[in-house]
Amino acid sequence: MEIQKRSLKCFPVQFFAVIMGFSGLTIVYAKAFHILGFPYSIYEVLLFVDTILFFVIFGAYLLKWVYYPSEVKAEFNHPVKSAFAPAISISFLLLSISYYDYDPAVAVTFWFIGAPLHLYFTYITMKFWIDNTFNIGHISPAWFIPIVGNVLVPVVGVDCMPEYVSLFYFSIGIFFWIVLFAIITYRMIFHHPLAKRLLPTFFILIAPPAVGFISYFRITFGSIDLTSQFLYCIALFTFFLMFFMLDKFTKIEFFISWWAYTFPMAAMSIATILLYLVFHSTLLYIGSILLIVLTMTVVAIVSYKTIEAIKKEQICISEES
Repeated sequence: MEIQKRSLKCFPVQFFAVIMGFSGLTIVYAKAFHILGFPYSIYEVLLFVDTILFFVIFGAYLLKWVYYPSEVKAEFNHPVKSAFAPAISISFLLLSISYYDYDPAVAVTFWFIGAPLHLYFTYITMKFWIDNTFNIGHISPAWFIPIVGNVLVPVVGVDCMPEYVSLFYFSIGIFFWIVLFAIITYRMIFHHPLAKRLLPTFFILIAPPAVGFISYFRITFGSIDLTSQFLYCIALFTFFLMFFMLDKFTKIEFFISWWAYTFPMAAMSIATILLYLVFHSTLLYIGSILLIVLTMTVVAIVSYKTIEAIKKEQICISEES
């Protein structure tokens, strides 16, 4: 019982990155079913697992909020951890997208919770940044999460709300992605390296342009123009940049931040599948298959490492331990 209490008290908000990763993989297989002819059963199984994980993690964090509100408040006011808090609303948005091919009514329900909640998180996060003093070492690619998460809203939003609602969210995400990208690039080049536990967040750099491409594709009802190709090319360049930096990631021990590898990989896979849908290029088909396999492999490895760490009681422990 004492261990359970300690685990709940130390249950990190970063655990919502697990939902982001699994939801991303689920959406990949939804698109792979419709566009590439993959078995529908894989999508159904992943959707089931994704839903269970969401309610387990969300339920655990709600209990932490009830029994240890001061710990939750400390995370929301932490210069680094606070960036992960909006992963809660992003989880709702990603569940919405995951369910859209299975049950649109459930999808829209998740969307109507996630969209306003994420806008709220965006405002309180930006207020937190403006009201407080940070040093450059507090900044990491995880700072994209509160702002760029807005770009996810149009994926389902275009079918359940007026177009200007989707444009509003899309504009916020893309504009502040550019602003934050400049700040984060400056921090990475001119200041000391990221802490080891934050190194996996480098992969988050892939997500904004990849998700931006997907969102733009939905807003324009499948248009591939200069803007969408610009977004895809930036995502593709960043994807290959991560492989040029692979030595950085293979040497670090497991942290819950490893889940930062998963969703960006899924976003890149989805963007490539959508591009294949338009051009039907053999190269894009092969790229889609390779990215799906790679994403599945990364999620499997990180899931295994997470389960292993839980068994060894290396997660949900005090950082002073």
